Amino acid sequence: MPIAEAVSDALETPIEELPPLSRAIDLDALDAVMTHKRSDDVTVTFSYAGLRVLIHSTNTVYVRPLHRGDNHPL
Repeated sequence: MPIAEAVSDALETPIEELPPLSRAIDLDALDAVMTHKRSDDVTVTFSYAGLRVLIHSTNTVYVRPLHRGDNHPL
């Protein structure tokens, strides 16, 4: 799963030690939103394991700390 892999890499923590992703976001709803229309430009942002996770409809996953000192939203 790209989300878990991205978070695991960012935290330098094995995927098995991360909390279940389903505690942070409804996975069925995420799948429905991201696969509804491939031509739509969709971005979903949520918090998971102390990180802000942004998923773009191109299947790109970005992770950042929840709080950054430079006041950027992501």
